[in-house]
Amino acid sequence: MPIHQPALTRRNFLATGAAAGLLLPLGMARASTPRKGSEFRLAMAGGSSDNSLDPRAFTQQVQRVIGVAVCNQLVEILPDGSLIPELAESWDSSDAITWVLKIRKGISFHNGKSLDAEDVVYSINLHRGTDTTSGAASLFNAIVEIAATGTHEVTLKLESPNAEFMRTFSDYHAMIVPADFKDWENLTGTGGYILEEFQPGIRATLNRNPNYWKTDRAHVDRVVLTVVNDAAARLSGLQSGTADVINQVDRKVAGLLERNKSVELVRSPGAVHWTFICAFNAEPTSNNHIRQALKYGCDRQAMLDVVMKGLGSLGNDHPISPDNPYYNSALEQRSFDPDRARFHLKEAGLESLSIELYTSEAALPEAVSLSEVYQSKAGAAGINLNVIRRPPDGYWTDTWMKKPLAVSSWLNRPIDQTLSLIYGTDSAWNESYWSNSRFDTLLAEGKATLDFDKRKEIYGELQAILHDEGPSVIPVFADFLDAKSARVKGFEPSGVADLSGDRIIERVWIEE
Repeated sequence: MPIHQPALTRRNFLATGAAAGLLLPLGMARASTPRKGSEFRLAMAGGSSDNSLDPRAFTQQVQRVIGVAVCNQLVEILPDGSLIPELAESWDSSDAITWVLKIRKGISFHNGKSLDAEDVVYSINLHRGTDTTSGAASLFNAIVEIAATGTHEVTLKLESPNAEFMRTFSDYHAMIVPADFKDWENLTGTGGYILEEFQPGIRATLNRNPNYWKTDRAHVDRVVLTVVNDAAARLSGLQSGTADVINQVDRKVAGLLERNKSVELVRSPGAVHWTFICAFNAEPTSNNHIRQALKYGCDRQAMLDVVMKGLGSLGNDHPISPDNPYYNSALEQRSFDPDRARFHLKEAGLESLSIELYTSEAALPEAVSLSEVYQSKAGAAGINLNVIRRPPDGYWTDTWMKKPLAVSSWLNRPIDQTLSLIYGTDSAWNESYWSNSRFDTLLAEGKATLDFDKRKEIYGELQAILHDEGPSVIPVFADFLDAKSARVKGFEPSGVADLSGDRIIERVWIEE
């Protein structure tokens, strides 16, 4: 059966009232008619001085939020997870291998160039090939051929069938830029906002694109985004009125915010998982008995209760959350078990284990607190964790993927992307350097399987492999917590990511 996506408009989708209304925070009324004008001030964690606006180098949220404000993508994920067209007006495939994409007409880049198929081919090729520096190379190298087969038509061929491949184009690296574009300091796209200035790790300013093709988006005239990695400082800015929206609200103050009528807490359930990475290429974590000991020595219930204040759900050492349709519910929920942890230490030839755990707020606001709870409980299992706190600036370049045991975090993605990016042997973002031939074979088989039930069985086995042999201690799935001034309207919580799935800039407006 052909896989086809008609040209569905956002306005028509939202008119149905589906899902989007259900995601509104408690007490937040449905938005009124959008108001044009005003300045929107966004105070954000998730930026550092080494940030680039080259989409191949996107790792942090400041980059992503600016990226989707300045650029569009081929597809868009709505707050409820639905896939709709963006620059790709429609797509068809009869075999899930060859895909034909129709590109929208009448759209211009900020530099005046008209969008065409060559721009799309160039933008996607940035993430393909052996020489690419893109963190999404493992996703886009699945494309073996891509070409402009018309002024506004792109045809691509995959190495193997993938019924959900169009969701790959929602990956935050996949920004569409003009063909041959290289001036990343002055990122140019077709998006709702034109970049005025970008100072990495400090601030960015953007102005509304007066010719934006989405007439129901891009309401504010000007955006000032300030990087504020300190949680207390972000909250102070919101409460004092110098910031309109903040991300990564400290869970310790979430209850207080809910009682403050001038601000509103925005909660996006279960949209991220947090990981303690056990490097597969380093001692002692290359030994699976050590990894199993670290898993049983983790008191995930204490982390959920004490650190997260219940705003999340338990993890089971694989990256698929309980609300995912592919979730393997047959796996035993791993719990804190000091005796079993000590058993695995003995199987590794040890009576106890001392190891450094690297942590930073760069991964998540509660990273240090989670690490400290882990440390305080693991001693009963014979595990001595020496928690080493790293500054947020530079964590992703000087610590992540460089230490045997370190903290990481991942956004909610389609299951094939999640498993490919984090655990595929050839992935540039295989943060643990884990390699398992059985896993790779099954992953390829799962992508090629069009029958849902069979696919779920395969993905269930992949979760079991990670649970029993994998490199990740995944204790919890976290709800995202943002906060906004009461005058900010149109903020749609999203299961994709916080800040409305990174798309807050083009969605909100200000009521004076």
